Amino acid sequence: MKIGLIIVLLCLLISCKQDTNITPVIIVHSTNSHFTIVAQGELEAVKSTQIVATAKTQKPQVISWIAPQYSYVNKGDVIAKFDGVPFQLEVDAATYEINKLMFERQKKQRELSLSIEDFSNEEAVVEFEFLMAQKFNIDNPMLYTKIEMIDASDNEEYLRAKSKHIKVMEGYHQDKSKSEVGLLDSQSQLQQSKVDMNNSNLSQLEVRAPHAGIVVLKKSWDGSLPQAGKSVFPGAKLASLPDLSRMKAKIYVPEIEAIGIKQGQIVDIELHSFPNSKFSGVISLISKTAQPKVRDNPVKYFIVTVMLDQQDQKRLLPGQRLDATIFTNSRQNSIVVPIQTIYREEKQIWVYLKNDDEFNKKNVTLGTCSSSQCVIESGLLENDTIALIQPITETES
Repeated sequence: MKIGLIIVLLCLLISCKQDTNITPVIIVHSTNSHFTIVAQGELEAVKSTQIVATAKTQKPQVISWIAPQYSYVNKGDVIAKFDGVPFQLEVDAATYEINKLMFERQKKQRELSLSIEDFSNEEAVVEFEFLMAQKFNIDNPMLYTKIEMIDASDNEEYLRAKSKHIKVMEGYHQDKSKSEVGLLDSQSQLQQSKVDMNNSNLSQLEVRAPHAGIVVLKKSWDGSLPQAGKSVFPGAKLASLPDLSRMKAKIYVPEIEAIGIKQGQIVDIELHSFPNSKFSGVISLISKTAQPKVRDNPVKYFIVTVMLDQQDQKRLLPGQRLDATIFTNSRQNSIVVPIQTIYREEKQIWVYLKNDDEFNKKNVTLGTCSSSQCVIESGLLENDTIALIQPITETES
């Protein structure tokens, strides 16, 4: 029993010794280091003519046809066509309303003419009765009684008042009829404006190229490209005709890797379609915030714009995919270690330095760091050996 226990203890001691010996290590050396970030992106033109839906309406339009992605068009060629059925239906409906209002207006004018004629006839009758009353006026007390003379006088005043009332009513009826006709005219003008607007939209169903170029379709908010059957709102960007004489690179750098990026840094570009052709440029713009590149994907990217030093209209075309190497920092004769060898706790930073067969904590001062490596400003010397992973046993120093 005692012999078995001794054997187990010996095995544990040997195992511990082996664990210390098999801890992977790295020997540090002074070297010229270059900190880079590798990312992907695409080419786009510095200047481009935007192609938009130009209909004058607040309703969405349906694309019936659109030019294929990266197709070449000449000046005046059709880039996109829209479905004109909704506009034609509105024209027909507005035209029907105009015709109905026109008949209503004619009806009102005919009623006004008949009413004016009736008032004129009635006014003529009253005027004749008034003249007869004046001609045969009863004012001789020898022939008529006083009551008969009063009745005759009252009849004359009544006819005068009736004539005046007829004229007032005639004017009132004319004003009312003119107001009703004016309302019908304003409604007709409104419907006519609808006809004119929709006829204008029908004349703009085809979007033509203002100049020659390559059609680059514009992605919508959900990442999809315009296509037949898709609805777009007026003013929406459908495509662009880029100026191929000046191109730039749009690079997507993951948020967790965007360390040390600044304007003016040098970038090497390699196109996927032409891997043997190398281009270079300088960072001109960095987005202020990181945003997802794909909808429903939580990974965020900074958009870095690079102005290219060389131009090649045959190879540098919009939408081409590329690999970019961003040179963020360079150090001469510096000690650089993998970032996984560095440990932190509050304000203390250390590595595990190997002395003989033991690993001790060694405090260090860091310089520039990337997502994979760090410069050691102080704490390590040339040819020091450090652990690549945390050793099982270590001692404090």
